[in-house]
Amino acid sequence: MSDLESLLISDDAPAKMTERDMLDRLNARYGSFNGNGFRYARAEHVRVTAGFDARRTCDYMALDLWPGGMGRNRTGPMLHGHEVKVSRSDWLTELREPEKAEAFRRYCDYWWLVVSDVSIVRVGELPDGWGLIAASGGSARIVARAPRNEAVEPMPRDLQATFARAVTKTTLRLERLGNDRALEYIAERMNLPPKGGTDG
Repeated sequence: MSDLESLLISDDAPAKMTERDMLDRLNARYGSFNGNGFRYARAEHVRVTAGFDARRTCDYMALDLWPGGMGRNRTGPMLHGHEVKVSRSDWLTELREPEKAEAFRRYCDYWWLVVSDVSIVRVGELPDGWGLIAASGGSARIVARAPRNEAVEPMPRDLQATFARAVTKTTLRLERLGNDRALEYIAERMNLPPKGGTDG
């Protein structure tokens, strides 16, 4: 058996990253907190409509809750949309079906491709208007900054509903896991009792 073959079947071989791994990194990336509360509303798997027949899902959305300046310079809260890919074949499928991302991208101020490895995307493949975030160590870093979408469209009510639902589910998941610093901060600020505790 060759060294390469033994590495491929070894228990010590590095595990392939999953979408869940990348979503966890995005939750950490957008898990900021300031004196007023959460910096971002975080939402995994946002469906395009509220019904059972929704055919499209955005992997991750993060709404920046900070106003972004003062007075005439105020830009308002910015919505970041993310498409997560953990294999080259998935990325090539995405490139063949641009309408999938466009169902969400037009409502987002910034649109990001998020990959487990930068080699998934070849030079010249990143569509106009997309940024690139890649796994780096235990986190995710910006490789190519997304340009702001100056023609962003208002989010329709159906998408607002599914975004709100996804924020709730994502927050509950993070709270149950018990390792999200932003949630710990807000619980402290709200004087909530510790998990399993009572109000007295």
